[in-house]
Amino acid sequence: MNHLKYLDPVSTQTLRQGIAELRAAEGADHDAAENVAPELVEDIGVHDAVHVLFACPTNLAGEILAHVWGIFGTTMPLSDVRRVNRHEDHRSVLADIGHGRLVGTWIASIPQITVTIYRAVRMRHQWPASDFSSFLDRRLCDIRREFDIRLPKSPPRGHGKPGAALRTIRTPESV
Repeated sequence: MNHLKYLDPVSTQTLRQGIAELRAAEGADHDAAENVAPELVEDIGVHDAVHVLFACPTNLAGEILAHVWGIFGTTMPLSDVRRVNRHEDHRSVLADIGHGRLVGTWIASIPQITVTIYRAVRMRHQWPASDFSSFLDRRLCDIRREFDIRLPKSPPRGHGKPGAALRTIRTPESV
């Protein structure tokens, strides 16, 4: 498995480069709009930026941590999170994952969730998710330092099978 550079806590990639790396690893290349509902394109951009900035892999446990970081470490309104979670595409992905697997992963992730919440509330200030595009050409290490984002010293493991990535459920034929 190749090591994804954006997962390194001291990555010198820009946020834009990290997002491109994440999307390429997920088979989405550079355009989040290709395989998602049009009304979710901006949300996917913010979500991918959260994955990259907070060094979350895209397996199911990483998806859960990205949601936790998004709620506690960014200015993302809860209404945006609820809107995406209620969207038919998101609900379909969750159904494909299965209730048992989802609940089991949440339970197994409780220690990491607890640490993530602790780290998020200790940040200097929340990262302005609605303005993520203004950070695209800044280095990850600089943004992380500015907001005092404390990540584990060793990068989390893996990307592999996507968890709740919405772009994985739409094929060009269904769009």
